[in-house]
Parts: sequence; C-alpha cells; structure tokens
Amino acid sequence: MTPRQPPADRRPVGRHRALLAGLAAAAIVSLLLSLLFGPALQAVEERAGDWVWRLGSQKTEERRVLVVDIDEKSLAEIGPWPWPRSTQARLIEQIAQLGAREQILDVVFTDPRDDDAALLAAVTEHRPVLAQVFALGASGPGTGLPQLSEQAAPRVGQPSGALDWASCPAPFSEALGHLSNFPALAALGDMPLGRTGHISPRIADDGVVRHQPAIICWQGKSYPSLAIASLLRATSETSLLLQRGGWWDAPWTLGSAGQALPALPLDERGNMRVAWRLHPDSFVSIPAADVLAGRVPTDIMAGAWVLVGASAFGMNDTIATPYSGSSAGLLAHAQILSALVDGHTPYTPRAALPLQAAAAALGALLLWLLVRLAGAAASGRGGSERGAQALSPSPMLRMPVYLLPLAALAYALALVLAHALALWLADVWVGWLLPALFVLLAGVFAGTIEHARSRSERDRLYQHLASYLPAPVAAALALQPPSSAIRASTRQVSVLLADIRNFSAYCEARPPEEAAAVLHAFFSAASRIVQAHGGVIESFQGDAVVAVWNGADDVPLPSAADDQHAQVHSRQAVAAALDLLAESLKLLPDPAPAGLEPLSLGLGLETGPAMVGSFGLASRRTHTVMGRTITIASRLVDLTVDLAHPILVGEGMAAQLGGQFTVSARAGGGAGSVEPQHLQSMGTFLLEGLRVPHHIYAVPLDTLAAEHPPAPGDSQAAQPTTHGTA
Repeated sequence: MTPRQPPADRRPVGRHRALLAGLAAAAIVSLLLSLLFGPALQAVEERAGDWVWRLGSQKTEERRVLVVDIDEKSLAEIGPWPWPRSTQARLIEQIAQLGAREQILDVVFTDPRDDDAALLAAVTEHRPVLAQVFALGASGPGTGLPQLSEQAAPRVGQPSGALDWASCPAPFSEALGHLSNFPALAALGDMPLGRTGHISPRIADDGVVRHQPAIICWQGKSYPSLAIASLLRATSETSLLLQRGGWWDAPWTLGSAGQALPALPLDERGNMRVAWRLHPDSFVSIPAADVLAGRVPTDIMAGAWVLVGASAFGMNDTIATPYSGSSAGLLAHAQILSALVDGHTPYTPRAALPLQAAAAALGALLLWLLVRLAGAAASGRGGSERGAQALSPSPMLRMPVYLLPLAALAYALALVLAHALALWLADVWVGWLLPALFVLLAGVFAGTIEHARSRSERDRLYQHLASYLPAPVAAALALQPPSSAIRASTRQVSVLLADIRNFSAYCEARPPEEAAAVLHAFFSAASRIVQAHGGVIESFQGDAVVAVWNGADDVPLPSAADDQHAQVHSRQAVAAALDLLAESLKLLPDPAPAGLEPLSLGLGLETGPAMVGSFGLASRRTHTVMGRTITIASRLVDLTVDLAHPILVGEGMAAQLGGQFTVSARAGGGAGSVEPQHLQSMGTFLLEGLRVPHHIYAVPLDTLAAEHPPAPGDSQAAQPTTHGTA
C-alpha cells in the first residue's frame, strides 16, 4: 500500500501569484508614470548623475587645460568690462609668449570699434579659436529654454567657422538667431588656419548644464562647438564625418576623415554629454590681470591649452553645474575639452532601452527566485523534519512578506551603483530609474499583496483556532511563538460541567447521524448560553461540556472590583446552568426511543482555585483547566443521579453565593422581578478520588419548576429530575 503523502504546501503557489500580480501592477504603474511624468523622472535620474560626478570627482591638478580668468580682481585692476581691444590683443600676445599651445577665447566681440586693428593683428598672428553664440528654441524636453520666436531672436555679427558639409544633417538643431563676432574678426575665423566654435549650452529644466550641441545649424550651414573647433585647430583637421553608431555605441559618432580626432559620441539630438569628472578646483585659474602684468611663471603655460573666459559678477557668463548653482560658463568648456583630450565623453548607447528592459527582467527573475527558494525551504522543512522542528516557522517562510520590498530596494540600489560605475569607468550612461522603479514597485506591490493574503489566512486560521479553543486563549496564542514550556497560572475560577446521561446507549441504538445531530444541537446551545452569561467553553469532552468563568485575564466581568469577581462569576455559572437545563428539555429527544432510557442532563458547579494554561510539546499542546475544583465539579455530575437533583453545587461556590442565589420570579412575581432562593443542603460526601469530605448543595426542585415552568400539556417537562438513572 502506497503511504499517503503529506499535502503540498500551497503557500509558494500563493506567493507566486502575489509576485505575478505585483509584477503586472508594477509594469502598468511604471508605464503610466513614464508617460505622465517622463521629464520629471528624467530630471531625477540626471540629478542622481550629478551626485555621481560630485562623489567621484577628481581633484588632481589639470595642467593640460589652463584658465585665464577675467575675474573681479582683473576688473578692479584694469578697469570695467569691456576692455579696450588693444588690451585684449595684448592678453593674446602675452599668452602666446608664455608658450601656450592653443588659445581658446570664450569671449564674443560683437561690435566693431576704433581700436580693432590691434585685436585683428593679434588674432591673425596667433590664430586663437574664436567664440560665437547661437539662440536655440525650446526644441524638446529638458532644454530649460522658453519658446523663442524667430523674429525675437537676436542676429548680431557674422557667423563664421562653418564646416565643409553640403547641408546640416538631421540630428542637429536649427538656430533661431546668433551673437557673433563683427565681420572683420569673423572673416579671420573662416581663414584656413582660423577656427570659430559656438558656446551655446543645453540648459536643463533645473538650470544645470549637462549637454551641449556638437553642431548647430544656421541657414543650411553647420557650426561646431568651441571644444570641437579647438580639436580641429590643434590637429589641423579640416573635415568631420558623422556616422550612425552601432547598438552598443552612441546613436551618432563624430570623427575626422584622417582619424586624428577621437570618435565623439552624440545622442539622438546631436548633443554631447558634459563629463563633470574634474572638480572645479582641479583647473588652474590665472587672473587675466596677472598675465597682463607678467606676474605668472614663464613655464606655466608651456604646451597647454589656455581657455580665456570670465567669471566676474556682471559678465553674464554664469551657469549652474553639478557642483554649484552659480559657476563660470568657461568651466563647462574646460570640462568638455579635458574629456575630449582623454577620450572620456559619456554617451548613451542605442541599446539603452533594451538594456533597461533586461535590467527590469533580471530584477523580476531575482524576485521570482527568492520566492522559489522560500517555497523550497518551506516544503523541505515540512517533508524532512518531524516533531517540534517540523512545525517551527522558518525565517524563509516570512521572506516574501518582509523581505520582498527590501530585496527590491536592494536591487534598485544595485542598479544605481552599477549605473554609477558604468558612467565613471566606461563613460556609459544607460539609465537606471525606470528598471529600478519597476522592480521596487513590484517588490512593494507583491509584498503588500502577500501581506494581505497572509493576513487573510491568519484571520481564517484564527477563526478556526478560536472555534477549538477559548477565544481569549486563541488570541493570545496567535501572538506567541510555539513553545514547549508550561504556560499556565493559578486562578480563582467557577466551573460548570454538564453531561448528557444515557448518551452512550443512545449512540449504540441510533444511527450515528442522529446522535451527531443531537450532540451538535446540545453543544451549540451550551456555547450560546455560556457565552451569554460571561463564561467560556473550555472543552467538549465526549458528550460533556466544560465551561469556565474567569479563566482568562481579558474575560469581561460586570463588576470592576476584584474582591467581587468570585461572587459575580459564581452567580453567572448558576444562571447559565439553569438556562442550559431548560434548553436541554427542548433539545434532547423526549420521549426516548423504544427500549432506551430517556436522555437527561446532569450539571456540577464549583468555585475555587484551578491551573489554567497550555501544556505539552510545541508540536502537540493542549489547553486545559485542571485541579481539585474541576475534579469536584466532575464528581458532582456523577452524584446528580444518586441524589435525584440535576444541578449540584460545591461548597466553594455555595460560600461565594452565601447559600442563596437569585432567579427570575415568573410564577406570580411578574416578568423582570427577582427574588432570592436558598440552596438546599444535601449533606457531606466523600467524593471519589478525594480524601476530605465535601458539603454538597443542590438547586431546589421547586426552584427549577418555578424558573422553567412546563409548557401547557407538557407533563414531563415539569419533572426534570425524573429523567433516567445512571
């Protein structure tokens, strides 16, 4: 015969369903959030990237790119801006004499002046890279620019330095206006050895500069940025090639025909991402006044790229960076130049979205494996262990409820870390927010659903437990871990023990279904009556009922005075016994089937100390009430036949009642009125199993008849003590 297998644990199935529901909900919510709040989510991701730059910034001194700063000190020494063109020409000559490899001017000379000859001569001789600004409209989310009409856009000076492209390719933006150098100076930028680059940034909604267009279009021509123009000037390259990148490359790459320039990665809109890799303090900044006055070391600029710009207040060249809300605009160009020289320009690969989807799928898979491991641990414990270990809760069983959201949060943080490492080590910006949000929402939703399911199961189990144990006991056990220790206390209780006499013979003669129906009706009536009188059904023992008053700490009592508790629950027990006896006359079969003694009820009541609590191993425990008080009540039930009284009371309860009790006076007293009745002394008996004789009392038969008069025409009901013998 094949041994019966234990039932499979259904909890892993529920966990899997909870996880699937959480994944589905997370996918829907993530999609809605991305559609409704896409720019806001992108801003959060970008600000997290700012933290990466700040936390990992290098503070090593950058000697390849130097800054000549038109700062407050220079304005105080030389004079307010704009300086004479001769002074600016002298600054260019001084930098050239100090051995600078390249000069890059982050200054635009828009208007011609009388002293332009010196500036034109200096530019012609030393060929610095000139600057110009293009006005861009709000061409997409994250530009941070108001909508600018073509009519309102400025058009000052003459653009120069256009590439030799026949037209402007699609990914690059068309400018609405420009601020360029005056025509004579702009013409030098168009000379074979001259270069001009734009300094127009992409400003995000929060004001931070994180991107710059590599190329800007104006009237069908393409104009490179200042950093790209500087590379072309340094390498003597004359042409650039725009190519579509592969799936693992940037959407576009910008290189040179002679491959002298490193491939520059661009996004779908033709922007370069600014690598804020170097801390602003890394750049050597020399005041322009010191250069003009010859107060700098002669070798400090030898072979360096010198960027000339302004940081003085009022020069209108301030931007927000990951390091500060107000920094000199020349810092962005210095960072871009340094990254171009090192080949560390960050980019987003074309496969960014598939990679994010793969990261989200990996997170979902890890959550599923976590649930699977929890289910395997649960089934392994149930099938391989016995005794107390088999029923002791494993920490793995609680993993989906408590650890799924934490595991999802840990995975989201891992994605942030992986994104930061990829950005810092490989210059790759993949994006982490959407997959992290999906996994985090999946963990939270799955954990919430599993928690709700577990709560529902616990409530259902508690309801079942409370039907087998007293409700206060079930509530206390639900909050405690299983234990093999004795958890019991001695209390002053009142006990009611009711037993159906002749029920064994009845079960033997009648069908089991009929006997079960009688027992079910009796147990239901006993439970209802005992609870109505403030007691608790402790147990059903065969055809007997054991009820206890004051057996638990939270049993409600009519009086708040502790010294009256015993008197109160003694009266409640007597009242419950009277009602239960009356109810039994209606429930028990009468007349009895042919050949059988009639069924009747015997009740024993006693008040005294008893041990109340749980006993046994953690794997199999029982809750019971034990002690001489229970024994006395049981022996009183046995004496109800011999003494021909259905309700017998022990001396402990009689003492608490003062030898009397109160019942409703229905016979002539009117409904609602009460009158005291005296217990009837039955003498002293030596009860079986006890060594000390006990005084026994009974509820008088006339009291029972007065309390529960027979219905008209019901002669047997008026004689409750004549139902059967032992």
